[in-house]
Amino acid sequence: DFLGLKTLTVLRNTVELVRRTQGITIDLDEITLEDAKTYKLLNDAQTLGVFQLESGGMRDLCRKFQIQSVEHITALVSLYRPGPMDLIPDFIERRHGRKEVEYPHPLLEPISKETYGVLIYQEQVMQAAQILAGYTLGGADLLRRAMGKKKLEEMVKQRETFVKGCAEKNQISAAKANEVFDLLEKFAGYGFNKSHAAAYAVVAYQTAYLKANHPVEFLCAMMTNDQADLAKLAQYIAEAKGFGIAVLGPDVNESDVSFAPASLSRTGSSPVTVGQPAASSGTNERIRFGLAAIKGVGEVAVQSILEARQASGRFTSLAEMCERIDTRAVNKKVLECLIKAGACDDLGPNRATLLAMLDQALARASSLAADKAKGQSSLFDAFDAAPKKKVEKPVVLPEWPVSERLSYEKELLGMYVSGHPFEPYLPAAERYATHTIEELTALPNRGMARVAGLVTGVQDGVSKKSGKRYAMVTVEDLTGSVQLLAMNENYDKFRELFATNIALLITAEVSTGEDKPKLFPQDILRLDDAPRKLTKQVQLRFDTDKLDRAKLETARTIIEAHKGAVTLFLALKLPGGQVAYLEPNSHFSVAPSNVFEAAITDNFGPGAYHAVADRSLPERALRKWERRGDDGGGE
Repeated sequence: DFLGLKTLTVLRNTVELVRRTQGITIDLDEITLEDAKTYKLLNDAQTLGVFQLESGGMRDLCRKFQIQSVEHITALVSLYRPGPMDLIPDFIERRHGRKEVEYPHPLLEPISKETYGVLIYQEQVMQAAQILAGYTLGGADLLRRAMGKKKLEEMVKQRETFVKGCAEKNQISAAKANEVFDLLEKFAGYGFNKSHAAAYAVVAYQTAYLKANHPVEFLCAMMTNDQADLAKLAQYIAEAKGFGIAVLGPDVNESDVSFAPASLSRTGSSPVTVGQPAASSGTNERIRFGLAAIKGVGEVAVQSILEARQASGRFTSLAEMCERIDTRAVNKKVLECLIKAGACDDLGPNRATLLAMLDQALARASSLAADKAKGQSSLFDAFDAAPKKKVEKPVVLPEWPVSERLSYEKELLGMYVSGHPFEPYLPAAERYATHTIEELTALPNRGMARVAGLVTGVQDGVSKKSGKRYAMVTVEDLTGSVQLLAMNENYDKFRELFATNIALLITAEVSTGEDKPKLFPQDILRLDDAPRKLTKQVQLRFDTDKLDRAKLETARTIIEAHKGAVTLFLALKLPGGQVAYLEPNSHFSVAPSNVFEAAITDNFGPGAYHAVADRSLPERALRKWERRGDDGGGE
């Protein structure tokens, strides 16, 4: 097969990045097929971006099977398809010795030992016919085709030929020959072409090898390949974080066209050719956003910036950059995108100021270019004494609010780089949520969870079956995003909460039967309301060495300003280190809130306020969503 696989582009680009950053030349045809780091990556199911092995089901299979060879990968690629998937549990049990390996016939052990007695490949069926019944290669191929296409008339003839051949060549009884023929017929219906699967397995191993041994370069290549797919790009950035690799925002002084190791400018010594794994140098543990990944900034503009940088070094200010670049390629709109995306942060005090001074910088650059074109400065240039146009000192403006700055990053880069709008909610999320979004994949299907996240997208629709409205809501925390489906009474009950940038706390059934989890809510509330509704006890933690009557009076004043129904305890740390818990009378019961917590923290320091959250979850409710239609809005 000749396939147009983007994975081959990723492999080529990764190898090129390794050569440029580390001075190592990798020949993928010569790498060892016994690399321990590669198999550990596969068996730990860190297979995002690994060819053929990155789906949720495949990751689970890798973890359960524990791969030790390319032959194992070949078998899994062949089995993970409709039909032969039924063989997987038995295959795993045999592989780990928990079930005895049985062969259709003792003579077939040499050809099926590597697959634990299970005939996975079309070639094995053909070999079995040769070994047992004396088929020629051509005759065995005709048998395979007949079995695969279930041609009944042809199968009757083939059965007779097979039984007769078994008797003549190996003195196998007709009963046993018919039994083996039935097994071969079953496996032939599942059989996969081994040479095809082996080619896939080698490409899968090569991608895993590069990811395990050169993760920075590999992830750069993956990000560049999928930079137009924002969902995948976010996945790769989260994967980089899991590998301890920082992803830095774009920078006109540091970025390349595409994603690249942050140390790309460092050139290694003379290239070295290797066939064995070489660990990353340890100095490349950062990835820099490519300038072409910024929405509205094309490759022509990026090339102009890189040429100017290469010709005269780093840019020192926005005005100086505008003088050096070709403003026909890098026009005002492109520069606005660069500023808003954070790529010009080193050229001025802040993004708001840079954007405000852009018109002046472009006008000055245009004037200088016009003067030069007329030859007015040539005489002065000869004496290196050209008059300098006056540069007005910019008025420094207040930086944009964090929410606005992050909003521009999301718009232009597809994600947040310098921060995340959910970060202020992290303490509440850690206190009241039972799971992060990333942790939902480990839950059993239709398990219960309480998740905190920010609404980043809302899609309303109408069910084709019932005619009722539903909402598909995207919720995001720092670990990932998940979709919530609210329909019927839940749509009416919670629809006012479905607006972007609202932080929610969602108690839901979690469907994990697909690659990505999905939430079916039982209860939703604003995260800001969680302290009032889900706190079962508040503790004020004081060190008695630092406590006096005046501070106690302050505490009482704050408590009385937040009266409620939740029990309050004073946790007093004594000089010996013991903690005494005192429960004041019901007059001092409180109404937990963020304001209450802030007042205590401001007066007594971090850790003085401690809320004990009710983390119990309701029983799973039996809902009709199990029979929902493809439109997601069925009954």
